Amino acid sequence: MTSPGPDGGDDERTAGPPFARAVVLVVAAFAFGLGVSELGLRLLRDPALPVSVWWPLTGFAVAVLARLRPSSWPPVLLGMGTGQFLANLSTYYAEPANALGVLSAALSEVVVISALLRRSFPRGVLLDSPVAALRFAFGGAGGVVTGASVFTLVQAGGFELWNGFVRSHFLGLLMVSPLFLVSPGARSLLTEVRRHRLNLEWAAQFTVLTLLTSGVFLTDQRVVPTFICAVPLIWGGLRLGPLRAMVSLLAMALVTTVGTLRGIGPVVQEPPAAQTLAVQVVLLSATLCTLFVVLAADEKTRLLRLSRAGSADLVEAERIAGMGSSAWDLTTGEIRWTDGLYEHLGRSREDMPPNAEAYVGTIHPDDRGVVVSALSKVPDGADVPNMQFRLQRPDGGERIVMVRNRVDRDSAGRAVGLRSTVLDVTAMRDAENALHRAHQHLEGVLDAVEDVAIFGVSAQTGLVDSFSRGAETILGWRADEVVGVHRPTIFHSRADQERSMAETGIQDPLFAIGAALQQGSGSHRWTCVRKDGSEFTARVSLSAVLAPDGTPQTYVSAVVDLTRVLRAESDLKESEDRFRLSFDFAPMAMAIVALDDGDPGRIMRVNPALCRFTARNGPDLLGRRLADLMTPAHAARAATDLRELLATGGDSTTTERAFHRGDGGELWGLLSTSVVRPADGRPPYLITMIEDITARMQLTERLRHEASHDPLTGLPNRQVLNRRLGDALGAPGTVAVLYVDLDGFKAVNDRLGHAAGDDLLVQVAERIAGCVRGSDVVARLGGDEFAVLLPRVGYLETARAIGERIVHTLAEPFTVEGSSCRIGASIGIALSGPQDTPDAVPHLLNAADEAMYEAKRAGRGRVEVSGR
Repeated sequence: MTSPGPDGGDDERTAGPPFARAVVLVVAAFAFGLGVSELGLRLLRDPALPVSVWWPLTGFAVAVLARLRPSSWPPVLLGMGTGQFLANLSTYYAEPANALGVLSAALSEVVVISALLRRSFPRGVLLDSPVAALRFAFGGAGGVVTGASVFTLVQAGGFELWNGFVRSHFLGLLMVSPLFLVSPGARSLLTEVRRHRLNLEWAAQFTVLTLLTSGVFLTDQRVVPTFICAVPLIWGGLRLGPLRAMVSLLAMALVTTVGTLRGIGPVVQEPPAAQTLAVQVVLLSATLCTLFVVLAADEKTRLLRLSRAGSADLVEAERIAGMGSSAWDLTTGEIRWTDGLYEHLGRSREDMPPNAEAYVGTIHPDDRGVVVSALSKVPDGADVPNMQFRLQRPDGGERIVMVRNRVDRDSAGRAVGLRSTVLDVTAMRDAENALHRAHQHLEGVLDAVEDVAIFGVSAQTGLVDSFSRGAETILGWRADEVVGVHRPTIFHSRADQERSMAETGIQDPLFAIGAALQQGSGSHRWTCVRKDGSEFTARVSLSAVLAPDGTPQTYVSAVVDLTRVLRAESDLKESEDRFRLSFDFAPMAMAIVALDDGDPGRIMRVNPALCRFTARNGPDLLGRRLADLMTPAHAARAATDLRELLATGGDSTTTERAFHRGDGGELWGLLSTSVVRPADGRPPYLITMIEDITARMQLTERLRHEASHDPLTGLPNRQVLNRRLGDALGAPGTVAVLYVDLDGFKAVNDRLGHAAGDDLLVQVAERIAGCVRGSDVVARLGGDEFAVLLPRVGYLETARAIGERIVHTLAEPFTVEGSSCRIGASIGIALSGPQDTPDAVPHLLNAADEAMYEAKRAGRGRVEVSGR
């Protein structure tokens, strides 16, 4: 099978060889085509008519092909075609030639629609705009007309047959169209299906809808109107999303069609053609109602996600930088504090509501006078300088904060607001402590779900003929006050009516608004009026339900109250301004890094602190990879860390990295990286912060080397030898230890002095190191004693050969301070046994030491092996 990739295109996922995959596709498509064809022919068709009321296979087949590569179409078409062919033979088309002709019409229809949609939507079919919906409609109409023409030709029929095919198949495609309102990616579909809480709500909606539809269309009652079934459908469109709303719609359509074709329900009539048309009108109205509601709900959700994304950026930036901020409206006295500022104060929103006096009370008494003096001059129009002072917390601790202020002014130059960013710089005073990065999220944006007003307008009278419960709530009218009484112009402001008449040249405001809505594809924002005269901004959409002759029969309008959305857009702009202020004035080096699939790690934005840290200007940094600023080894590890962070879905990481400066210098930095994943579908990106830790790293490295190496020879000391020997004993293989003691060193040291002795020890260390393998360890134990660790030595002869080589090498003359001298060496060897563990380190060293003394007693200048 294939599934769309992250960018919306197709991403081939192969679970086996191509032939096996093709077989699976054929079998699955056959079962699906046979089942859906049997459903359409046996349950959805009046035996007296040549076509079904609606043909679901068209929509499902197009939905499947739209998510596959064209190379996978042949096995799917073969399977579906075979299934439909067998269904044709077993129902109304017993003659193979006739069944094959009907199949050719269905296949030509599906192929034409899929090819047109593939051309119009190269990255996957997604009805995310009015233009996309129009392209989808044209593609579907082109394929249905093609199929209808072929069907009419092979059946030797006329216009009535062609018209019936078009209505049946286009309705089937339209009823499945909510599938194209969600991202075509398999992962996004799977995520949507796994929303268990929403599934429970869907189960309730599905049950209510099924019971209502059954009560209306599976009984002989004529009292309950058909539009009562739209109530749970609208509920599903508002709350459950396109997929679940589509399934509920199909269930309602199935019950409605089956009941009517069996002579039950309110739309039963004669002749059969009129009855079929009545059912199609009911289902078309339900489908359009569902689509309008789903589109309106998606538009509202998209705008709210944009607002949340901006707030999330600000929250994450303040969390990384350890900052807080406040806003003071000087005209109303309203004060807003972020969670970051509360963190600095050590208080909660419940303990301390935003208040200027309370804030001043937290300032250290020695600093309070300067702050109060500066703030008291703000109402008079004076600017507030940037300040640094101490805050006192309830726990007795103190925080040193850097506060940057900006006074907002109106067009007359009067001060109307004061914005401040507060940075806790306490941790910066101590290089051993990490910068405070944990800040709570800012106050979230309101997440209330808005209702949608839906009403119908008769094309003949221009009066409202249906009015939903949502319309009653939003517009303030009761249904009995509006239906059959008023034109919908009462819901539009006078200014909108005049604008529509001016734009369209139509003098009747009702028709002018309708024309403007259709020309703008519902993209205009309108000012709507409630019953009490209050106005609100709304998004209005309009769709026409056509009669069989193609003329409008009724109009359906959906009104979405955008009041909260507009408020969210304003909050988003404020959040973006505060984020920009926090980012640009942060004293720590910060950057925003792209995570594009093709080339992740590109720097998109930097602050002045990063320019100072890297000794580069801003244009020189933009477009570079962040790893390009590091040394090669650290750049490779940084790339690995980034891949692991993205693969595991992590949120943040902190590592120490070495950086190249533009002036040729090298610095160490503590790199803190956080992943920001916008909720509106934009690609994720990184917010990074770099703290200069060069001095700390240099001090740490010097102390580490001095603690583990002999200061005279530079060789590892006894502590390192013990650790490496323990590691070797814990690994497979035999380990050998050579204990080396110099013969005659004391005489040289006494004769030539300690300086000459030190020089001789350095030369001895170099000669021993030249006798061993690259994997061996040479250590100085103290005085004139050395040790050699041979991991995985394999054979005793190898250890003995290395020992003999050291003895012969050290027997050669040395030149010390211009004088030639000779010394020797006695070496003891101890081999590990299978019973030795890392705890046997002292025993192995003692055994080698004893063997060395055996060598001295045996005459010096030789190698002895321990008998342990």
